[in-house]
Amino acid sequence: MQTLDRLLRHLPDLQQYDGPPPAAVQVAQVHFDSRKVTAGTLFVAWLGRNADTHRYIPQAITNGATAVIGTASAAELQNASVQLPTTIPYLQVTDSRRALAICAAALHDFPSRAMTVIGITGTDGKTTTCSILEAILTAHTAGTGNEQGQVGVITTVGARIKGEESDTGFHVTTPDAPDVQRFLATMRDHGCSHAIVETTSHGLAQARVAAVDYDIAAVTNITHEHLDEHGTREAYVAAKALLFRA
Repeated sequence: MQTLDRLLRHLPDLQQYDGPPPAAVQVAQVHFDSRKVTAGTLFVAWLGRNADTHRYIPQAITNGATAVIGTASAAELQNASVQLPTTIPYLQVTDSRRALAICAAALHDFPSRAMTVIGITGTDGKTTTCSILEAILTAHTAGTGNEQGQVGVITTVGARIKGEESDTGFHVTTPDAPDVQRFLATMRDHGCSHAIVETTSHGLAQARVAAVDYDIAAVTNITHEHLDEHGTREAYVAAKALLFRA
């Protein structure tokens, strides 16, 4: 649980704030799916390729959202017949996806900063490379009373923390930012010294790992795939390159 003002300190592109003082607002989780909002949720909306999720703000508030982030101005929301109670803070930013990642990390006190984080990207071989690296680091960090080592890993298959499997749900890309930060926080809290993150081009382009502080980055290869998502090879390569700028 964090107060909203503590999360806002880390938002670089806050354009407008309407509502009660942020220090009085408690945030228990950050989410972008209005159906999964519960009491104390900071709901994040954006204009996506297929949908404008600002339209789900009323549902999020009904489900217990205590604050809302979006890219639309308050006037634009009114024009779209989206009513915001004066008791609910609304924060306008330029990039909601990045704000989601930053707030999710801030909610958990930026867990990646407490570990050595290794990002693996590429078209093929990411999961295998993560598994090999996990085995090497587990052997390196294992010791008396710590046979499982001090390594956590997040892949498109699942997550493991000191050898224990955690379900990440069905997906074929890097998990969403709140899940990434939750897994990293669990790794930190369980004493992991290293975190390995399989980092897809989708995850990079959609800012799912925008608030992960990488220490080491590696690319396996780049081939002519995923152009349906990125449009051109140049855009695909540019998305991969984001990992090395993190």
